[in-house]
Amino acid sequence: MKKIIARIVFFWLCVCGDAPCQTSTLYVDFGSSAYTTASPDASGHYWNNCTEATPNGLPNLISDTNELTGISLGVTGTVLVNPFGTTVPNPVTLGGLAVASATMDWFYVYDPNVITVTLGNLAPDGIYRLSLFGSRDSEETRVTKYDVVGQTSVVRMLTSSGLGLGLAPQVNANRSNVALVENLIPAANGSITISVRREVGLFGYLGALRLETMNTVDGPPTATGVAASGAPRVGSGLVGRYTYWDKEGDPESGTQFFWERADSPTGTPTRFVEPSTTALTCVPTLAEQGKYVRLGIIPKSSSGRLQGGAAFSRWMGPVVSAATKTTFHIGSSFTLWPDIPRQLKQLGQTTGDLLMPGVQLTSGRDSRYHWENGLDGGGIGSGLPSRPELATGTWDALVLQPFNSEWMPWSVVQMRTYAQNFYSLADAHGTQVYLYCAWPWRYQSVATQNDINAAFEQVRSAISVGGSRPALIIPAGEALRAVINSSGVGALSGLSRESYYRYQENPLDDLHLNHLGSYVSALTHYATIFKKSPVGLPAQGLDAGFYNDNTVYFDQAVATRIQRLVWWVVANYPNSGVVEQVSYPIDPAGSGYVPPDIGSGNGPGTGTVTLPPRPINYTPAPALVVHDGVVDDPALLSLAFGPALGGGTIPQENLPHLTSGSTPQQIEIEYTINPAAEAAMVTFTPEWSVDLIHWTQTPPPSTLTIRDGQKVRFSWPVTLRREFFRVYLEKPAP
Repeated sequence: MKKIIARIVFFWLCVCGDAPCQTSTLYVDFGSSAYTTASPDASGHYWNNCTEATPNGLPNLISDTNELTGISLGVTGTVLVNPFGTTVPNPVTLGGLAVASATMDWFYVYDPNVITVTLGNLAPDGIYRLSLFGSRDSEETRVTKYDVVGQTSVVRMLTSSGLGLGLAPQVNANRSNVALVENLIPAANGSITISVRREVGLFGYLGALRLETMNTVDGPPTATGVAASGAPRVGSGLVGRYTYWDKEGDPESGTQFFWERADSPTGTPTRFVEPSTTALTCVPTLAEQGKYVRLGIIPKSSSGRLQGGAAFSRWMGPVVSAATKTTFHIGSSFTLWPDIPRQLKQLGQTTGDLLMPGVQLTSGRDSRYHWENGLDGGGIGSGLPSRPELATGTWDALVLQPFNSEWMPWSVVQMRTYAQNFYSLADAHGTQVYLYCAWPWRYQSVATQNDINAAFEQVRSAISVGGSRPALIIPAGEALRAVINSSGVGALSGLSRESYYRYQENPLDDLHLNHLGSYVSALTHYATIFKKSPVGLPAQGLDAGFYNDNTVYFDQAVATRIQRLVWWVVANYPNSGVVEQVSYPIDPAGSGYVPPDIGSGNGPGTGTVTLPPRPINYTPAPALVVHDGVVDDPALLSLAFGPALGGGTIPQENLPHLTSGSTPQQIEIEYTINPAAEAAMVTFTPEWSVDLIHWTQTPPPSTLTIRDGQKVRFSWPVTLRREFFRVYLEKPAP
């Protein structure tokens, strides 16, 4: 034995010289997202953070020098976190692991729970050294058991706490010891698994991990960012995507794809699409209905190490029947807080209208953020990236909720721009688009709903041009106005406008609706999307607070009256997509439609509701203009605003646009006339509208017109009316 040992030692010295043979090191901090380890740390090392926000692990770990390694980390089991470990780790014994943010918090287990950490996509011929750390500042002796399995199995114990275990100032916490495994060789599939169990005391811990590669290896290729998009429904196509990566830069060749199903995300997977180079998409069948499905990828390269370990997408499902309607909701707190998608699904279940919602929800983000960034990197919100989802064509409807202030004059152009982006993507793939039209802030007049409706109608009509089907409106704000205007009498006696806002629960919140107000919104979604009366639906909704999602119950008479009002609004609202069921009278005073009582037995419906688009009475009434048979001429548009010759895109600043001088009190619009257009006798006639139906060349009161060279600017104060602007172009016939 002495000769064999001597020859092995001599081999290592020949390969590595006098220094330890180590080609790379990586660090992982396990614990709370509130105590992540910054990169680089004080010693210049980069860290991977695995927290409750990433419970399934990390697909491509970085080394301590911030290089991708191709090594994946997976976590299974119940993840629990706490931050009561050592804040003074010993750097002499722990080396690079001695970082307070990494050692103070941890994943913990107690009987019979087990956490299993899997290091994957390791080189099968690699030799690794593994250090595991856990700590708890407690007088109770607690010992963690780590079962480490690679080509062989080893067991290590680590005492994490105990009376007098450490030194001051944390004498009862482990500050210096690790569970160490030397000369660790991965299993044939390139994996090392670490099972974390409680051995002595109440709990077991895993706070930090260090993996050192002790020899030079050719790393296998890696598939990162593995995802599958689409509504998991029988007959609807799911589409996979991924990124190929290889540490040595070996090119991709022959990567294979397969699909698995299971009874639950923790169940035993069964392949229903075998590996092939063409199976990046799949269509679930009846055999997958009620089950969960996921995409698997086996990355392959044409040189070096030819195959990496399989990587998987998230589990999708359960797969629903082909008859299920699918909706994708994009928005912020108006959708997220009261969980409108879940309420919509629950309402449908009571009437047999099956629905499966998908979401991309954040809080406090506008439509631009949703288009450019998708989900909130800060962890507020939930769901899936909308753009790859909509591109699958598996969603029947897109419900787009712009930010609460995007309808206002200074941001409606942005709302229209990004609503156009979402509409174009969804419409091109057969998805009906709905704009979720909301309500005024509590301090704003109820009549502000007219401005909101008009802005949404402007956006709706603008984005629908050239589409296969026009966008529609979910008139949640108008339904809320109908309910508010009908409050104080009958079943709604004792209720006022404040009864529907969260202001009563939080006087600092002037914007969000409470449980009852959110119920109005959920009913409006149901009536618009399913095109059915909500009368008879359960008198219950969901908590509208940010943190809670509990069921709340309403008085049945109140709920029934609200349901009738909601259906009346949706059935009569232009562009809701619902065919009007009954012709209702118009208030002779001209203030709007009068919602009938509809036989509820709860007293007369005394409130009135104005539904756009309707002519607004000017004082004095301006002359209206009509341009019959006008067809948009791109050539004239290009000539008018330039360039006149050579084609190309018209500069954005030449087209009519809001200027930086626009404020909540003043509208300022500017455009630039192409000199060649004036030479060709093109006329530029400004026109205004309050409803996008009726147009006039009479400017709003106090409008100021300025021309400076080729720039033309119009400025007017914001009034209670909402004005829209366009320029009518005309070129003399040749």
